[in-house]
Amino acid sequence: MTAVEPGASLDGERLTDLLMRLLLDADLRARLADEGAEAVAADPGELECLASVDLAELDTTARRLRSQVWRPGSGGSLATTFPRSLRLLQDTGATESGLLTGFLGSPHFARFRLIPYTAPGLSSEEAFASYLLEGAEARALRDTVTHELMIALFTALTCEQPLSFVIEVEGIVPTEQGHAALRTYAASSVATWGATTGGRPSAETQGADEAHYAYFTTPAGLAHGVVSGRVAEAFEAGPSERRETARRALARRGLW
Repeated sequence: MTAVEPGASLDGERLTDLLMRLLLDADLRARLADEGAEAVAADPGELECLASVDLAELDTTARRLRSQVWRPGSGGSLATTFPRSLRLLQDTGATESGLLTGFLGSPHFARFRLIPYTAPGLSSEEAFASYLLEGAEARALRDTVTHELMIALFTALTCEQPLSFVIEVEGIVPTEQGHAALRTYAASSVATWGATTGGRPSAETQGADEAHYAYFTTPAGLAHGVVSGRVAEAFEAGPSERRETARRALARRGLW
């Protein structure tokens, strides 16, 4: 995209907003190409910017943005962070392209700060998970999206300090080792993840419908898996001897 100077009525913030709308909105780009800048611009400042846009480069940049959000390389990405969730969605007829388009056009994506210096924002993973969870009704999908999000967040909490994003997920508590969280999932959901149980029988083999699942940051890295009801007591909201006993036991194992 050719460099443009903001017009008299278009400050830097509005210029950034306009460019992001062009990159994220395929219909807006199509109107610009078919009808011209005059039909799209809201004011003279936008007209000055839009009239100087190279349409071919704009399309190339938009495709590159989609690719970077979905598959930014060998590191983390939405495609690699949510593999089980995406398989569940694809079983219902969803496509990667459709999910990405829906996400980019949703208010959830707006809470992710693609340009870090503009303001603090959510990670792309938390923003994407909130988009998926908004319309998710199946328990297996809700559990799986939540689990894969928690793995992503706790991996970041283990490896990235200070964080480059904010976390709005509730229930993550500070510990001497860093952070911990507990979630309750359907036992049938957990069984599909190949989750570790620390040598204990799984919730399914015990005939339970639900399973406690914990996540911990430790000096050795991320630890997570199915835990007993006694371990779950460490996450009780109110102070109690039972909670403190559970936390001391976890501390001896290097988990709290």
